[in-house]
Amino acid sequence: MSLAAKLTNDWELLVKDISEVITKLTGNVMETKQRPMVESRLKRRCLDLRISDPNEYRNYWKQHQEEENKILIGLLTTHFTSFFREFAHFEWLASELPSLVKNVRKEGRDCLKIWSAAASKGQEVWSLCMWMEHHMPKIDPTMKWTVMGSDIDEASVKEGENGVYHRRELETAPRHLWEPHWLRGKAEIADWYKVKPSLKSHAEFRTMNLLDLSLKRDEFYDVIVCRNVLIYFDNKNQEKIILSLLKHLRPNGTLITGLSESLGGYGLPIRGVSPSVYKRQEAVVLEFPKASTPKTETIPSPLKVLCVDDSATILSILKKILRPPQFEIIGTAKSGLDAIEQLKTLRPDVITLDIHMPEMDGPTFLQTSGVASRIPVIVVSSVGREHTPLIEPMKNLGVMDFVEKPSLTNVDQIGEELTQKLKMSWLNRKNISVTSSRQAVTEQKRPHGAIIFNFGSGDELKVQKILNEHDWEKDHLIFKFNGPTFPESFKERIQFSLRKAEKVDYALARESTYTIKTSVMWLGFASGDYQQMHLKRRSSEFMVVEENAPQGVKSDANDISPTTSFNYLINKFFRGE
Repeated sequence: MSLAAKLTNDWELLVKDISEVITKLTGNVMETKQRPMVESRLKRRCLDLRISDPNEYRNYWKQHQEEENKILIGLLTTHFTSFFREFAHFEWLASELPSLVKNVRKEGRDCLKIWSAAASKGQEVWSLCMWMEHHMPKIDPTMKWTVMGSDIDEASVKEGENGVYHRRELETAPRHLWEPHWLRGKAEIADWYKVKPSLKSHAEFRTMNLLDLSLKRDEFYDVIVCRNVLIYFDNKNQEKIILSLLKHLRPNGTLITGLSESLGGYGLPIRGVSPSVYKRQEAVVLEFPKASTPKTETIPSPLKVLCVDDSATILSILKKILRPPQFEIIGTAKSGLDAIEQLKTLRPDVITLDIHMPEMDGPTFLQTSGVASRIPVIVVSSVGREHTPLIEPMKNLGVMDFVEKPSLTNVDQIGEELTQKLKMSWLNRKNISVTSSRQAVTEQKRPHGAIIFNFGSGDELKVQKILNEHDWEKDHLIFKFNGPTFPESFKERIQFSLRKAEKVDYALARESTYTIKTSVMWLGFASGDYQQMHLKRRSSEFMVVEENAPQGVKSDANDISPTTSFNYLINKFFRGE
């Protein structure tokens, strides 16, 4: 056996042994299809320990088994989560809260208790807390409430309890739900937020194994949320977990599982009342007398949307996201001017708005029409939320929230964020107001790199516009022109825009690429030489092309975007986001 084959075999044996141990400790089934994930995370752990040989790690594992198993449990059982994930459950909880509160009062209690039984790093706990803080005062302001979060991974529990998250995570949630409850850091931690004590006082965290619940016998909850974790257990342990959870569910309480986790076929003493929402067979839902029922608003179905964006690709993706029966796109506009004309006859419930558009951009449209004072507006743009000079003025013009433009690779994730923000902006429309001006936060510099502009004679103004929006400090800029000679007039026009660049090179598209030691990003404009771009681009180099690029080029690109989004994508790539 060759040395390489032996090394591969050693890794496979180590992964197999560790998978079996973690399955035994946690009940999470580490099947063959999970082995690549296990190997990838295990190698990352070895890098942290500066270990390169699988047998060396095996020895380390045996010597530090108790401590190392805790770390491995965290590495191999921590799954994806996000704020307000599977928003339909939060909508259901809002509609059910009056009945839950009534049950609590009927039983002589003064506190409604919720348990997030697979809390990971705390996003679900804090989402529930923000949701309760938003809705409970309207239903019963004197009712107390708590949210307990538990997870098998001790490190994740500590992270959740600490309550500190990067702005990118929080900003995926509806702005008016999270903004009042989080404190922003300063200086070097300005991108991080910490939960305020007022919200933290409602939360509790514990380390707990779902197969061996460490709860008191008389510890009961009105709502138990156990989502997107059952799929990692076999059928026998799934049933065991549900029966254990039911022992701690109030007689009229509610159990919520993940939307992809059906409990049918187990013969459990429960009945479904909504998608992946269950009550005990004998549970009685108490109704409020009509005179005392709290008034709750129902989101229109469908919610009527006007989409304002100059990108045909983005409009096409939005049509896939905003579909009946929950949504209906009643109109599209390619500019602010077009949108103003549309609004003369259309009556949308909400508006999605791009920032950079021809004829009239997003901010000018808001200033001219004043529409944000009447209709909730969600900005859907490639401009990152951290781009304060653009984002802050739009908040002051009444924009309710912001969403990153979806692409074919993230349509599900962005789609869920967009739909929840559109719904919540409609519910919160009575609170639309133009906020006071805020002090701008200095945008942090991104890491420098090399950017190759692949363009032709029809693209010069677009390239120049992009160059004017950055200072290009320490960047290496390479201009590859698709034509017989490089236009000297173009060099003269852009000279001032490049004053901070580390290096600037000019070449014809057919000429060889310069030696580059930093990360590289290609920008393909409509008139660029795509054949040469394809030949000269290395596999490690990121490529973005215009929407109207040839179809064959699009299939080879990392991203397809209007040129108005190129600067945002440059920042995102070099920041490693």
